[in-house]
Amino acid sequence: MKKLGMLSVALGLLLSFVLLFAGSDSAQGPKLAYIDSTKVLQSYDKWIDLQSKYQEDYQFYAKKLNELVAEINQLKESGASQEAINAKTQEYVQKQQQYNKLLNDEYQQKFSEIEQEILSKIQEFAEIMGYDFVFNSKSMSYGSPEYDITAKFIEYLKSGQ
Repeated sequence: MKKLGMLSVALGLLLSFVLLFAGSDSAQGPKLAYIDSTKVLQSYDKWIDLQSKYQEDYQFYAKKLNELVAEINQLKESGASQEAINAKTQEYVQKQQQYNKLLNDEYQQKFSEIEQEILSKIQEFAEIMGYDFVFNSKSMSYGSPEYDITAKFIEYLKSGQ
């Protein structure tokens, strides 16, 4: 999903920032961990609620477009002029673009705000728990399960909702 890709990029930027400005006083080296951003999003109530609202609106607009398709098919079956069919087809294309823009305009900012909220919570959690770096599992080839703090982070995230 496009939103998850944006979260991955944002997490990567956060990690780059942390790499530049954070240091570890530990003689053992930095304390590392990673999270699975997909699991985090799927567990976050605000994300789930927004996804549900988005799907409802998407279904509403899809129904409207399906009604236009039915009208186009009705015109074709009734032997309407090509001009009438083309006009209805053009209406369909315009409505499709309009609905896509409406959905994007309404939800893009809301999804971004939730992603930023999660990134802030990751930083907060990392500081509390003493992690020097928290990576996104999507940007790693491999990570030992002992460094996976996804469940702990989800618990922390839910405690603050």
